[in-house]
Amino acid sequence: MESKTNYTIVGISVVLMLFGLLVAALWLSEGFERKTYHYYTVYMQEPVSGLSEESLVKFNGVKIGTVYKITLNHANPQLVQLTLKIEEDAPITVSTEATLIAQGITGTTYLGLSASSATRVPLKVSPGQRYPVIPYKPSFLNQMENTVKDLSVSMKEFMSPENANNFKLALKNLQRVSSILATNDQSLHDTLQQMPKVTEELRRSITYFSEMSHDVSTAGKQLSITMQSGKDAIDVISQQALPPAISLLHRLDVIAANIEQLSVELRKNPSIVIRGTTPPKKGPGE
Repeated sequence: MESKTNYTIVGISVVLMLFGLLVAALWLSEGFERKTYHYYTVYMQEPVSGLSEESLVKFNGVKIGTVYKITLNHANPQLVQLTLKIEEDAPITVSTEATLIAQGITGTTYLGLSASSATRVPLKVSPGQRYPVIPYKPSFLNQMENTVKDLSVSMKEFMSPENANNFKLALKNLQRVSSILATNDQSLHDTLQQMPKVTEELRRSITYFSEMSHDVSTAGKQLSITMQSGKDAIDVISQQALPPAISLLHRLDVIAANIEQLSVELRKNPSIVIRGTTPPKKGPGE
């Protein structure tokens, strides 16, 4: 009986020790602090090779959570749907973007988050979604793949039969131009030899036009001074000579009127030159 009691005590002691070790391990690994997590959704249109559930989620390289679930989207099989488990205090905003990042040559992959702006507006749940949706930005490898595909399509279009014929035609035209240049090589050589003389003449012409423009500018200034002097002279004439001239013109006008009257009377009675003007006839009773 005593031996059974000893076995029971030993068994209880072992269980207590194992429980204590488990509690200590939990305390050392995470402590007793309980964290609150929020869930988010990411839709990816590329393979998720290397990514698995419990893979890390990092924001600018800092761990903020894990990949909670990976499934195919039932509405669109081309999309891979990721459910992320993110710490409550992580700065997830409307500018947050997700990207698949390969970590070196080890082959491990994690989901990287980053912000495209400094906005602090939190990301909300969209209608028809269970969790807020973080937009996905294609990874570097995916972008390279798309670029190579586009380049391949462009090369195929460039090497089309029509472009090949155009290229052959351009080569023929280039060959024709080369032949013309070879035929007129001596003329081109003579023309090039004349270029220094032409350049010198052009330089002289520019100098001449520069001097001429300077002379024109000087003449313009002198003309402006002369016009100002003429204006001053006109002002003096208008102030001093104009009033007497007006009086003289008035007198000449009177004289002209008298001469005109005399001319009329001479035409009517030329004898007035000898007799003089006849006094008017007397009226009855005078």
